[in-house]
Amino acid sequence: MVSILIRACLTYITLVVLVLLLCNLPIVSTSSDLDGDVGSLVERASELYSKGIDISIIIEKLNNAIVSYEEGNVNESSRLLGEARGLIENMSTIAYSVYFSNIVFKAIIVVLLATIPVLVYTLLPRFYLYLWYKSKKKWIVLR
Repeated sequence: MVSILIRACLTYITLVVLVLLLCNLPIVSTSSDLDGDVGSLVERASELYSKGIDISIIIEKLNNAIVSYEEGNVNESSRLLGEARGLIENMSTIAYSVYFSNIVFKAIIVVLLATIPVLVYTLLPRFYLYLWYKSKKKWIVLR
């Protein structure tokens, strides 16, 4: 009876030691690399989006890269990530000019909208008087 108890304790201790040794082994996974790459690319793409650039192509490439990675096509996934990275680099070169042109366009729209009340205030009475004069021009005034 004692030998069975000693054998069970030794088996239990051996299992605990093996589990603890397995917990300390480094886990190598490329998905964390993929997560980091995709995360940084999405962050850079969101900066481009905030500057007014259409990033739907980049998002589509990133989505396809994730799908191909989940299917097991690591080479295809890395190729798509490279394409997305290249698109981001190309678009980031024109990001500031697009941002500036958007700001200028919005400023022009604001100025045009702000001039409408001034124009109505100054030109509407003149237009009204002109129409009134044209419509009453043929009237004959009797004394």
